[in-house]
Amino acid sequence: MRRLPVYILIDCSESMAGEPIDAVQRGLDAMLQQLRRNPHALESVCISVITFDARAKVAVPLTELSDFNIPVLSIKPGTALGAALKLLAERIKRDVQKTTTEIKGDYRPIVFLLTDGQPTDEWESAANTLKKVNPKLANIYAIGCGKEIDFSVLTQITDIAYHIKEVSSEMIAKFFIWMSASVQSMSQGADVPISLEKSPFAESGGFDLIDPDNLPLRSDVPLQIFLHCRCINTHKFYMMRYVFVEEYKVYLAKSVHVLPDDFFSEGRGVSPAVSSELLYGSIPCPFCANTSWAQCGNCGQIMCDPDPTPPQIQCPSCQVILNVGSGTAFEVTRSSG
Repeated sequence: MRRLPVYILIDCSESMAGEPIDAVQRGLDAMLQQLRRNPHALESVCISVITFDARAKVAVPLTELSDFNIPVLSIKPGTALGAALKLLAERIKRDVQKTTTEIKGDYRPIVFLLTDGQPTDEWESAANTLKKVNPKLANIYAIGCGKEIDFSVLTQITDIAYHIKEVSSEMIAKFFIWMSASVQSMSQGADVPISLEKSPFAESGGFDLIDPDNLPLRSDVPLQIFLHCRCINTHKFYMMRYVFVEEYKVYLAKSVHVLPDDFFSEGRGVSPAVSSELLYGSIPCPFCANTSWAQCGNCGQIMCDPDPTPPQIQCPSCQVILNVGSGTAFEVTRSSG
């Protein structure tokens, strides 16, 4: 039986924190259950998962559907899309059996790339290699999730790029249902690009094919800013997300996310600082509900700030006693995103 290799590339950067990464985790489980009900898929489909944050790694090597175990997804700083694309090309060349005069090789692989941010590494050369190689290594489908997408990146990776406008559990679930149905169809031997047009998902809205000749205008600035914060009372870590508002050229506080205990195990992934004048609003600390924040002038740690603010506070990281000031702009330490 000829195999149908399926590679799923998942963005596990900070921009996926919260509902997006949880929804993808559940979507993988739903996809696996659906595929295992199909005899054609059960006989031919093999799945690999590649995750990427500050680095790319093979979370699950190419595995037969019956033996596939879903990896636990967790977020980290960074969006190493270029490294993920290079790793994908290496694994396809290594994993996929080519057709020879003696044997019929595997079907052309299917690749699903899910991302909701901007790359933080050099990705163009890897994208160009994948897109221009002839015959092409795989049928690649790029899916941009949410509003803070650099659409030009996706269209340089593949001619088939989609946009999930609102990232919710419902929309991600619908996407994985479509993806499962597409894989089942391909598992029966049709080596042609899959289509969204006949899917009920397309009729429900919220999932569009990206037109490379009519891309939304984007500013040459980060579309999201992430601040690593620490609760001044519990000393636990959390992250604040700010999104770029094109009309006013500033960043508006959007959400807050508790960080897992191992979040900094591979480093903080610091990016160039951003002026505090560009950051508007604050989200209450998820541990103690303090409504504002401050930054330590000694170690750079951002912490929640009691309300009303006392004359002095102690940094939860370096333990230095800080005199609290106000009204002066300063450079804010931010993550790589």
